[in-house]
Amino acid sequence: MILMQLVAERITGQTLNAFLEERVFGPLGMRDTGYRPAAELKPRIALTEIMEWRGGKVWGEVHDENAWALGGVAGHAGLFASARDLAVFAQMMLNGGEYGGVRIVRPETVARWMAAQVPGPGGRALGWEKPYRGSSAGRYLSPWSIGHTGFTGTSIWIDPHANLFVILLTNRVNPTRDNPRLGPLRRAVADLVRESVLDTPLRAREEEFGQRARPTS
Repeated sequence: MILMQLVAERITGQTLNAFLEERVFGPLGMRDTGYRPAAELKPRIALTEIMEWRGGKVWGEVHDENAWALGGVAGHAGLFASARDLAVFAQMMLNGGEYGGVRIVRPETVARWMAAQVPGPGGRALGWEKPYRGSSAGRYLSPWSIGHTGFTGTSIWIDPHANLFVILLTNRVNPTRDNPRLGPLRRAVADLVRESVLDTPLRAREEEFGQRARPTS
């Protein structure tokens, strides 16, 4: 993703944050989304980890060490957003690249992003995870879903089959990253959201599609 940032910046002649603001966040009205948030937004930003080597509490700065070393703008980390803005982005994806009368990308581009690049359970789409048994997608999101997790405790899943998205924003690294409890919570939230959709049959993924657990080394 860092390499993709450099490619995009070379092609556009813009920094990644400027390009995204002009082509994505601004047109979609994602007013709370961006890199290196202004100081006045700090009261709305959750604390993350206590890192003594960075001066103590990490608050209003990117948590990821590599993104921080790169100045806070990086292709793999550093983006701040609200649940409302992420909902706009997710709905744009479900709409095939359009939201509120504004088209960001073509439907075929969204379809390509969401398509599995490696067959079988545990594969990935372009920049996105695909569901597998035990993943943060829970038991019911369809194999056509895409998702992404953040180290600090964030996650987003988009399911075009059930026409829904699940957004969960936490600061599970506060005060320390030694906190493994978020995994079950992510799965439980995804299951509850999917169970609330009554107009689409509810079946566990492994029952309907014969998925196996992702192999581990």
